[in-house]
Amino acid sequence: MKLVREKKVEIAVFFLLLFSIGIKLYRLDNPDSYYFDEIYFVFTAQEMARGNPAGWELGHRAPKGFAYEWTHPPLGKELSALGILVFGDNPFGWRFFQAIFGGLGTLIIYLLGKELFESKGAGFIASFLFTFESFVFVLSRIAMVDVFLMSFILVASLFLVKYVKTGKTVFLLLSGVFSGASMSVKWSGVYATEFLGCVSFLVMFYRNIYTSGTREKRLPVLLKIVLKVALFFVFIPAVVYILTYIPFFLHGNSLGDFVRLQESMYGYHRGVNQTHPYQSSWWQWPLLLRPVYLYLKRYGNEYAHIYAIGNPFIWWTGCLFLILGVITLIRKEAPSLAFSVLSVVAYWLPWALSPRKLTFLYHFLPALPFMLLISAYFLYLLWKRGRYGKALVIVYLITACAVFFFFYPILAAVPVSNDSLRWFFWLKGWR
Repeated sequence: MKLVREKKVEIAVFFLLLFSIGIKLYRLDNPDSYYFDEIYFVFTAQEMARGNPAGWELGHRAPKGFAYEWTHPPLGKELSALGILVFGDNPFGWRFFQAIFGGLGTLIIYLLGKELFESKGAGFIASFLFTFESFVFVLSRIAMVDVFLMSFILVASLFLVKYVKTGKTVFLLLSGVFSGASMSVKWSGVYATEFLGCVSFLVMFYRNIYTSGTREKRLPVLLKIVLKVALFFVFIPAVVYILTYIPFFLHGNSLGDFVRLQESMYGYHRGVNQTHPYQSSWWQWPLLLRPVYLYLKRYGNEYAHIYAIGNPFIWWTGCLFLILGVITLIRKEAPSLAFSVLSVVAYWLPWALSPRKLTFLYHFLPALPFMLLISAYFLYLLWKRGRYGKALVIVYLITACAVFFFFYPILAAVPVSNDSLRWFFWLKGWR
């Protein structure tokens, strides 16, 4: 019993983790066909699993109704291809690793929150919010690649925090590796390499130069810091990125072919000017003004829907906590809170300057866990303010959980009547 009391938070997180993975795997094969961008990502992953070089290359024609997905780096599609090789070419295999990565996020964000805020309680609150966050749930059950991007950024952040606390270079190396993995899923992962590289530079500068009592060797020390950051957040990520293209080169493609592919990818993202009924602008994302309709199928008098919408209670209160975080940082130093707030900024605001005009709510996904961490930070402060504070936090968590299950039918393609849809569409932009 003593061990249970001492490890009660870890035990609670363990059961949260089991639930998180289980609910994402449950009915994972529904829908039983491609939906939304799976017509690109799954089709390409299938060709990769078959060893078809067209899965990595540029300029191949696909059958009518499909297209090769060449506009993003290959790692996310390679993970889907691995799922197909392990579990077969079926909807479960297509989406398996997305569900696992999304489920493991419950553990990763707990570890990050615990390290960042030096509190198991704050880590648990973050993991609870992550588990019942409906946007994460939906994107963990579709064979797109955004959940991989989010997961690698979270792990890279965890290892950077471990480096800051211990000074061990191995954690800096691992942070660089996983930030490289993030940009090998989508180019927006470069925001992680830039941001985490800047954080590591500032930490090393502060420790080795700013607080140093000697002035004689500051220039050599500064040069050493710059080289170290360049090694772990430029060279290492670049190596990881190139390694994900090994099959591309094994199929006989040259370095020139690789460069042309990268140029074509950049040209696509810079020049994309299509419109979509569910596109949205960067400023709309945290307010949850325009979610994304992914799937609709009729079953008699009922309809199955999959709607990529965040948990509105978590998101809207998260916006308030984000504002409170900025105000707090203006008034006092709080390095862990600053890291969380700046992470949201780093993974969200660059989209305001992006040359890509066709954007969706799911581009906010990498910033979302850090908004949850900010919420956890303030909720844990409230928890420590006595029994009334604890009661308010418990009510908050129960409400977050209840809202998730309220929306569950339109998150997981559970058939509902058309009349009941009005209960889910709270805002005009949600229709």
